[in-house]
Amino acid sequence: MTGAADVESFKILAADEAKAYDWKTVAALAEPGMPADSWIGNQCVMDRDHVAAVYAPRSFTNKPDLMQGGAFAAIVNTTSGEVTKLPFTASLAYFDPTCNPQTRSAAFTAYRDMNDPATTKTRVVTVDTSGRTTDTTAVDGQVTSAVPVRDGTVAARGRQLVHIDKSGEVKKLTTADSTPFDIRPAARGNIAFADRKDDRTAQAKVFKGHGAPDLVASGRLADVALHQGAGGRVFLTGRPTSTPRLKGSGITRLDVPADADISTHGHLAVDPVLTPGTRVGLDHIANAGKGFKKAERTKRSAPLTLTPQQAADAPVKVTSTATTTGKGVTQSVSDVTAENGKDALTPALGGTGKPRTAAFAAPRAKAAGVSHDPTDPDRWCSISRNDVKMQALQPTPNQVEWAVDMAIRGKLRAGAIRQGEYRNQTGMSKIDPQGLFPPPKLNGGGRIPANVMLGILAQESNLWQAESGVIPGQMGSPLAAVDGYYGHKADEDDPAAFWRIHWDKSDCGYGVGQVTDGMRMAGKEKTDDKGNREQGKAPKLQKAIAVDYASNIAASMYILADKWNEVHKKGQKVTVNNDDPKRVENWFTAAWNYNLGFNPKGAAGKPWGLGWFNNPANPFYPQNRGPFMNTDIDPGANKDAAHPQDWPYEEKVMGWSAWSIDTGNSYSTDGKQDWKGEKGFNSAGFNPAWWTTTANRATVTPPLSTFCNKHNGCDPTKPPKCPDAKCYEKFWWHEENATWKKDCDNTCGNELIKYLTERPEPGRGHRLKYGEPVCTGAPKGASVVASVPNGTETWGRCGPVTSSGSFQFTFYPDSDGHYQAKADLHQVGGGHGGHFWYTHTRDKAHHGGPSGPMTIDGTWSLAEKMDLGKVWVHLPDTGAQAEHANYVIKGVEGGSRTVTVNADSDNTNKWVSLGGYKFTGTPRVSLSNFTHDGTADDDIAWGAVAFQPIKGTYVKDTLEADAFFDEDQNIDVRPESSIFNTPLKSRQDLYDWAMKTSRGVAFLSTCTGPVPDSRCAMRKTRDAVRKWHDEVEKSGTSTTDHPDGHSIPAWMNYSNPYTKRPSTDQRPTWFGKEGGAYKMYNKATVSYIKTSDGKIVDGSQSVTYDDRTADTHLPEFVHEFFKNVSTEYGVPEPKLNYSRKNLNVHDGATTRTTTNSDGILPGLAYQSIGVKPVVTDYDDNPVSGDKGQCVAVMTTAGGSIGYRPALGNDGLTDSVSTWVDKVSDATGSDHPVTKMAAEIRNMFFKPGKTGSIFGTAPPIWQELDFKSCADGSIRKVSGSPVLRSSYMPNQYLYRNGKAIDLDGKDTGSSKPVTTGDFYHFSGVGAGVGPLDKGDPYKECTRSSGHAGNPWSITVLSGVNTDPGAHFCGAPAKKPDVEYTR
Repeated sequence: MTGAADVESFKILAADEAKAYDWKTVAALAEPGMPADSWIGNQCVMDRDHVAAVYAPRSFTNKPDLMQGGAFAAIVNTTSGEVTKLPFTASLAYFDPTCNPQTRSAAFTAYRDMNDPATTKTRVVTVDTSGRTTDTTAVDGQVTSAVPVRDGTVAARGRQLVHIDKSGEVKKLTTADSTPFDIRPAARGNIAFADRKDDRTAQAKVFKGHGAPDLVASGRLADVALHQGAGGRVFLTGRPTSTPRLKGSGITRLDVPADADISTHGHLAVDPVLTPGTRVGLDHIANAGKGFKKAERTKRSAPLTLTPQQAADAPVKVTSTATTTGKGVTQSVSDVTAENGKDALTPALGGTGKPRTAAFAAPRAKAAGVSHDPTDPDRWCSISRNDVKMQALQPTPNQVEWAVDMAIRGKLRAGAIRQGEYRNQTGMSKIDPQGLFPPPKLNGGGRIPANVMLGILAQESNLWQAESGVIPGQMGSPLAAVDGYYGHKADEDDPAAFWRIHWDKSDCGYGVGQVTDGMRMAGKEKTDDKGNREQGKAPKLQKAIAVDYASNIAASMYILADKWNEVHKKGQKVTVNNDDPKRVENWFTAAWNYNLGFNPKGAAGKPWGLGWFNNPANPFYPQNRGPFMNTDIDPGANKDAAHPQDWPYEEKVMGWSAWSIDTGNSYSTDGKQDWKGEKGFNSAGFNPAWWTTTANRATVTPPLSTFCNKHNGCDPTKPPKCPDAKCYEKFWWHEENATWKKDCDNTCGNELIKYLTERPEPGRGHRLKYGEPVCTGAPKGASVVASVPNGTETWGRCGPVTSSGSFQFTFYPDSDGHYQAKADLHQVGGGHGGHFWYTHTRDKAHHGGPSGPMTIDGTWSLAEKMDLGKVWVHLPDTGAQAEHANYVIKGVEGGSRTVTVNADSDNTNKWVSLGGYKFTGTPRVSLSNFTHDGTADDDIAWGAVAFQPIKGTYVKDTLEADAFFDEDQNIDVRPESSIFNTPLKSRQDLYDWAMKTSRGVAFLSTCTGPVPDSRCAMRKTRDAVRKWHDEVEKSGTSTTDHPDGHSIPAWMNYSNPYTKRPSTDQRPTWFGKEGGAYKMYNKATVSYIKTSDGKIVDGSQSVTYDDRTADTHLPEFVHEFFKNVSTEYGVPEPKLNYSRKNLNVHDGATTRTTTNSDGILPGLAYQSIGVKPVVTDYDDNPVSGDKGQCVAVMTTAGGSIGYRPALGNDGLTDSVSTWVDKVSDATGSDHPVTKMAAEIRNMFFKPGKTGSIFGTAPPIWQELDFKSCADGSIRKVSGSPVLRSSYMPNQYLYRNGKAIDLDGKDTGSSKPVTTGDFYHFSGVGAGVGPLDKGDPYKECTRSSGHAGNPWSITVLSGVNTDPGAHFCGAPAKKPDVEYTR
């Protein structure tokens, strides 16, 4: 088992030794709706089937409070993939969580106010494999590496190994040489752990219950580690420099790297895994920083062609080594992730941890209606997101580096930058960045090194001024960290508070430097602990900081200089090395201060100096870590960016300064984007600093003892073991100087400036591979409606927007009356006309759905009337990857039409036709981000829509197939099916079973006392069974000689009511509406415009497919028996309600049944498929231009009986089994009531291969394959019938509500086009010989008739199978993604 950071989720990967280590991604952990450029986390193994994990967005590592206790927690079942999200949050510390396979439990740690000694607390929560909390302990001070044991937890506090019992009492076990880490419970009650001997040496030890621990091995600090195995196994990895003394220790030596993950039995060592999405971003920096000793860059290797998001779907690779043979192997990972890893909101954020049809159950605030404004009028931050009048340019890395290089020397002035254009949004006629924010002066003189400033910007924003989806050269909303803008804050006492909008907690950080000072609205300024109000900035300055990267950098320098000056004030200096500001390392304490803040000397009731949380010696961080991103010493160190939680903030800044960041793109100085293979391609974000030697660069970060020594009563070998709050105050660092490089002038880092001389601002990004706006090329004669008002300035080369109509968003309030969906809406300066919006697709489980709090609906309306017209939508080449973008064309004759577009099929800035229509009202088009497959991952865009008037005649054809189970159906099975021991062999066997089962109860005497005996039955129970007995007798066994409404299929509730049988050639109105009136339907609606000479206008064709698998109803005698036994025998009804995806419709939605109350078991829908409409001639040849005569379409759909998914639910089947036992307890095992209860279970609810035969019921299906032609006919395609279908049941076929035959001709008849054939439908799937003829359990083909099925489901496929589909009439034809669900 291992974990992997990724752009969409933190992934849990597992492999079983018994299955040759076949790797699978068993869980993908993320929180729906929470923005993140990547998800990070940690994991540990609880037992062979369960993993504990913490996970969070990467940005949490910039927030101390979220690092200490804001990560989400979950338990993953590695066998089923089920994810149980836990109702609390935890830390991102490297040791969190820690597992003990012997107790099958995990400990999660969280800290409160680690930087405030007065309130520092540690909370340890222990859970079992079900996710149940077994213990919660809170202790004062900081404990680390807590691991569960049978009577509490073992952890480190200071240099002591301690035991914490369930009451919170702390008992010292032994004393180590430093903070114990890698604490691993071993066999025989031993505890193995590691500690540090000094700044260079790690030791592995074992505590055997008393006295001092035994030394097992020692080695270089980063080269010794201990790993937990199953059954008390502990593995020593790395490269010990001494001979390990393993005898009696319970520790096994493995000759593998220290940072490998080890299988539970120690047979496999797994290298750290980088997913393709993460690797793409990291491969760029593999050599960053090497060779940079001059201003000119060295040549780099060829660039990568994919972005992290594009690479996210590529296969994950795992490289591992067999520890017994040393043989290495690289394997691909298959994805079997469960739905609720990403789909369900964690209980820690107010969710259930399980997928639901409605994500937010809280009632809506009555005062809040829908909103149409994409901005946030109720915000506290000065500049609203999504304001089309306040857009920021996304700078190229060259522009950022240029601005920094100029600013550090005070040269970032008005004359150097391009005036006007987007900078006019500030309201200032001229922008003078360092006139607005003059170069700051440093206490002691000197200036900020360019590479340090760039390291800060890399860590804060990835060098972005606009939001992350905006490409350099485009405009977009100013970058405002969502958690800071919306005031999302972690609150241990109210975990759900993070998810809600808290405007009063907004920190309002903007742009490349995430400038917060003075960025709130007037009257909303921040106040300190004493109530002093922050000085707000003038609105023009706030706008400049938000939209102009140069002004933002000028303001950011003020912040960094202020942090330097705070630690350089007389009487409270906190400096490093020789304190020369030219040297990179000497900014260590200023960077520490930049993230965490500084308490000045003399503050009442507070310690002064730099807080403990970011202290390198804090055991919150791995004690054996190396420098962040050190690719000089460790070529694999680019993986550091995949787990940034292992380094304090200032160490990451030092790492970026020393080894740079890569943006994935390359631009020349004039702004032209360089493409792969072109001369000069170089995607390094900036020039990193340079050192005289590689070894000096590798010590850019200090030894742990630098800020933990005698000066603050601290020692990394004897770290804080504080039992109370007061104790921690002394560990705050406030010494005047700390030195780890005595000869700093020669060994410290040196500034490397790219732009050595003053020069004008580099050019704006252009000639973009992706994202270049399209200013011309709308469909000829069309009226274009943009997604912003007419005249809106785009600040790009397309100029102001021209729009022939209006566009309106609709947002829906949450329970607090806020509009959370706006947080996931973004504007981008691309697409047609130079502006579009995008968000992410969502289903109900991801807070989408009708009026969902994360649902966004957008509608384009034409400002003029139109009769006939084609509708076009422009798809941008970024921000649009939804495979099911459902455009609803409104104001159309016959009602609104939905056309689905696969935006991911060809992202090349193009117009896509939505078809031609006859408009009777205002032409409108709507698009929602609510899709059946929306997981908050795929982008969906609102750009431009065009309405193009055309001449001709509008044609609309609807073909619908309806399946109806007739009560006269012969349900005798094939002879070979009779081998199953079931009454369902024949009508006679079923009749005999019913008569025997009912007779045992129906003719008992009525019990007169409260406790029945074997000679009587309670009245209601007996009378209901007698009623069933009489019904069976009345119905008989004949398929025709029976009263209407009385037959075996009727009393078994197989059949649909005879009163719903079609009686004319008109389609009954109840088909498709009443769930009990049909078994399934499949429908295709084709429309187009034809010319006066009978030709189809190319591009006017469209199709909409729809299907539904209807409900199964419990027999009335079963439903009544449950209720009567409950009432009269005191045995509660079995719990028949259950939750399942894809009930009735294969849309990914989870439905909760109400079977106990209504007796309905919804049918299970399998994948449905379809193709785009194709214009052809009468002979099926595709044609282009306005020459076609027909439109050909094809769709296949179907599903299974409702018993099949019900039998796949263990809770339901177990409940029925328990119910039978309780009936037996109440009446006696031989009582006829008990026997009938057992028969009901065996017939309908017994799972498994020997259980109910309904669990292997073959699917029913329908396939429509036809042409709608301009001459008014419906025609077959390639000779195939218009409808193919399964053997069962009867099939009716209608065109525009009138019955037609399989050739597409009117019949004038009420009869079905095919009748049910239960004989062949009951085949057992022998697969060989003559018995295979007519098998419904196999792959259907063009020649298989009614046999087989589109999903190739077999009799052994299981009740939970959900395979992909193929076309029966054309197995080689590939379905189109947009018509697949």
